[in-house]
Parts: sequence; C-alpha cells; structure tokens
Amino acid sequence: MSLTLSLVAPASFTAPDLLNQAAEALAELDIGVRFPPRLQVRCRYLAGDVAHRLALLQAAYADPDTDAVWAVRGGYGCAHLATEIDWSRLPPKPLIGYSDLSVLLSQCQRHGLPAIHGPVMKEGLKLVAEDPTVCAASRRDLEALKGLLRGAVPASVALTAITARPEHRSSGPLVGGNLAVLASLAGTPLAFRAPPGAIVILEDVGEPYYRLERDLWQLAYSGALDAASAVCLGTFEGCEPYADLRLETLFETWLTPRGIPLFSGLPIGHGRDNLPWRYGATASIIDSRLHFSA
Repeated sequence: MSLTLSLVAPASFTAPDLLNQAAEALAELDIGVRFPPRLQVRCRYLAGDVAHRLALLQAAYADPDTDAVWAVRGGYGCAHLATEIDWSRLPPKPLIGYSDLSVLLSQCQRHGLPAIHGPVMKEGLKLVAEDPTVCAASRRDLEALKGLLRGAVPASVALTAITARPEHRSSGPLVGGNLAVLASLAGTPLAFRAPPGAIVILEDVGEPYYRLERDLWQLAYSGALDAASAVCLGTFEGCEPYADLRLETLFETWLTPRGIPLFSGLPIGHGRDNLPWRYGATASIIDSRLHFSA
C-alpha cells in the first residue's frame, strides 16, 4: 500500500529540480509526495518568510488525504515557526525530518503530537546515487520510515558502551537530535530539556570539535540533560577532529561528572545511514542494545 505525504519547507531553500528528482525516485518505493502551490518563495537563504512557511505547514497538517507531514530539508529556520504555531490546534499527524527539524520534533513531543526523526524528502536523491552502498542504505531507511508510518516496531540496534557499565539498563522517552540546533535553543521559550529518564540521541554535521564541545557545554550547563538516563551518539559527519582527540572523550568530559552513561554507534545522522525513529516514544537500553517501542 502506497503512502502520500504532504511536503513542507519550514527551513532553508532547496533547488526545485532536486526536489522533482527526489520525488521521482521516491515514487519507485510507493512513496507519493504532494507539492503544495508555491512550496517555496525564496527569502534570503530561507524557503519563504515566516508567514509563508507557517501557512504551508498548517495547510499540510490540515490536509485530510495525506499520511504525514514531511520536511523537504533542514538547514535553518524552524525555530522561527515553533513560537508561532498554535500546537493545540494541530491534528495528530506525524511530522518527519531531522537536523534543523529537531526544534519542531522537540515541540511535538512537548505538546503530545507524533513525530519521526528520520530522512528528509530531499534524501530521496540517495536512491539514485552512484555509490551502491548509499542507494542500499537509503532504501533501507526509507522502507523503515514506511514501516513506522504503518505502525511497525523497528528492530533493536547494537550500541557501543563508552562509559556505561555492562549491566546498565534504562528506559524512557527517546528524544534529542542535532546537537548544535538543540544547544541554540538554550535560554529561549523553546529550550530543550530531556524528560525524566529520557534516552537522548545526539548527532551533528560539519562542526569542528571545539564547536561540538561548546554546544555540549551549553546543553550540559543549561540543565537540558539533567534528567537523562543515557546519551547515545549517532554520526558526526564531516566534523573536523582536533589532534588526536577522540569524539567520545569530548562527550565523556562533560557527561561523566553528571553521572550520565554514554553510548555510541547509532546509524543516525547526516551520513550514509539515517535510521528513522519515533520521537518521544518509549525506548530502552538492555545489554548495550537500543530497543524501540510502538
């Protein structure tokens, strides 16, 4: 059975020809996408001014003939909308995306609305990439996205314990997203705070290690992670290392004094792999495996 998803552009502008190519590739997986009139009206590097992007987001939620609301890409701009949305009037239709969408996913969780941290629509282009491993990974992740929308429970994923004890067990809401985006919300009405017992997933792209440390410090000292039962690292694609500093050491420095167990190894982020997951759904860590729930 095919799916039809409403497209929204809540953040940065994307070349229309790329979106058309992605739509053609997605159709091969029985994923239909609905382009609204004037999806993008370019405003600087954004897909439109706040009023335009907000109106299209609200229209996508209101469309009774689509299964979910799907962001064409991230970039920058979602925070502009999050303070303007009347969350109480949105129907329980899943919002799909990641990266800058972390702002909106977090707010969906806060307001009891379904959301999925997963590939954006533009990543349908990976289905026709020259590298066959990229094509295969994209097909797997998009099929998993279809499964989530149909109520499937993903298979568990192996983790690498960095500071956690072998017997560590925890259970709680699965939240998080892009480290730089979440850190940028500190001190605003949209500030991210992990719910009690939460398992927090963090990923990022293109940030040198000193910026990752700055953002992690900001999250840690804002209290955003105080109630977390664990932090799990996804991929940090294209993040420039410093000398021989290990990424895990950077996170240990600020999480270990707070008693937050650290894991790595999740195939989630801006790289080849981007496994989708239900934002805010209960998950558990048992024997260094992340187990999802419906």
